[in-house]
Amino acid sequence: MLVVSATRRYVLIGGIHKDSECMNAVRSWSSGKLRHVPLQDLFPGIERCGPIVLPKPQGRAVGFSLDLLELVHVLSAVKFTRARSILEVGTFDGFTALSIAANMGTEGKVHTMDLPKNARNNSSGNPYAPYHVGSQFENTPEAAKIEQHWADSTTADWQLFGGPFDMILVDGSHDYRDVKADSKRAFKHVRPGGTIFWHDYGHFAGVSKAVDELACDHPIAVIRATRLACSRINS
Repeated sequence: MLVVSATRRYVLIGGIHKDSECMNAVRSWSSGKLRHVPLQDLFPGIERCGPIVLPKPQGRAVGFSLDLLELVHVLSAVKFTRARSILEVGTFDGFTALSIAANMGTEGKVHTMDLPKNARNNSSGNPYAPYHVGSQFENTPEAAKIEQHWADSTTADWQLFGGPFDMILVDGSHDYRDVKADSKRAFKHVRPGGTIFWHDYGHFAGVSKAVDELACDHPIAVIRATRLACSRINS
């Protein structure tokens, strides 16, 4: 029993593969070359940002939405930087947009973008097919601070969505070319002094490759124990 227990501490065996959120942390190291740093290295003093709000902490689609630790880090950054205009690429069911809006003042605005309904693949083989875009924030008080945009982020003119933005979260397609296209637009439309987050770094090779290449020209690091890469833009 002692041998089995010791082995399980260092080798991924047993039921761990059935635990989606535990495996998300493991997969955050499956690709990518960037250094992993504490959140405080990127946001010095963020431990004093104050409380955050989690309106539906157990309403996440596990395996697709941000993990709770990732969400706490993003929301803390929202509060700490006092971001008022935020763009999310990839609405999914709207859980992240809802959470961000709940942590912004009445003057805050979340712009969230997803593919037009006629462009999404609703075939039975698509794991995203069952979700309804934005369902998490529909008919909530936070919906007043959320604006839904329908567009292909890789080809759309982001000027149509507002901006420049205090914060941009790139969490749409995981394809290398799409991530590069989204990132190019993100750097163009983020405000000086703003923040860019990429979700699923380390988890998907396409995301990792694109962000690694961007890191040759921009300061980017990965937040420890998450799949979040982050760049603070010089003011």
